[in-house]
Amino acid sequence: MSHRIRFRLASLVLALVLALAAWAPARADEQSRLDIVLQRGKLIVVTLSTSPPFAFKDDKGDLVGFDVDIAKLAANALFKDPTKIEFISVTSDGRWPAIESGQADMGVGGTTTYMDRALHVAFTDAFIDSSMSILVAKSAGIASLAQLNQDKYTVANLNNPQMADRAKMFFPKAKVVTFDTPSGEFLAVRSGRAQALQIDTPIADYFANSEKGQFDVLPTTLGAVTNNAIYLRTGDFKWWLWLQTFVHELKTGSLYPQYAQVYQKWFGKNPPPERFYIPPAK
Repeated sequence: MSHRIRFRLASLVLALVLALAAWAPARADEQSRLDIVLQRGKLIVVTLSTSPPFAFKDDKGDLVGFDVDIAKLAANALFKDPTKIEFISVTSDGRWPAIESGQADMGVGGTTTYMDRALHVAFTDAFIDSSMSILVAKSAGIASLAQLNQDKYTVANLNNPQMADRAKMFFPKAKVVTFDTPSGEFLAVRSGRAQALQIDTPIADYFANSEKGQFDVLPTTLGAVTNNAIYLRTGDFKWWLWLQTFVHELKTGSLYPQYAQVYQKWFGKNPPPERFYIPPAK
């Protein structure tokens, strides 16, 4: 190896070392979102506001729902006060920019964990299992996915690639109309523009139960169980670890009694047992 080549390699190594030295303290000095939240004295949460029973506006215009109550449990765990929280309502597409920009500390609201979404935000473990179902207008007389798969029927979807893929897989012959919010889907079915809609199974069950005689949930779910989780900005291990611990304690530990109370409130049944060897409370 010539002296000139050795010199160039040594220069390259030195430049790399200096760059890493400059980068490392900056990363070490970055403040975790957990510290920011604690110093601020309240939790800021981004959510949807049109996804009952997860997050929606009630008749008084107040934001309510299962995920809203879960976020309030997080605020209570942080500050011993569930009211130390602020919600920012967005559309489906607005969730990721609100987190990436730092506008909000975390997000909830019927949000499913998907790998393409994990390119933009980080997820905790699921705090509720879900799946996807078809809610049909009872007047349409649709009893199965096979029957739905006809060009005389129209299905309302949300504007995301996963729903588009499931439509092609399970009912490719049916027409599809796309909306930005679940409320748009429901309005389409109520008005007769569509005869069915694709939505998270808990949402489908909630509407079928709350509006008896108007809707049916088809018995077959669209694929595997999915996970609804808290999402946050990537790269902040300290904040993710706190939220991950919070979710773990909700489902399997010290916060389970509060979790069970919220679950019963919105779904009218007990959540999965805290441990496999502990039966659910009756």
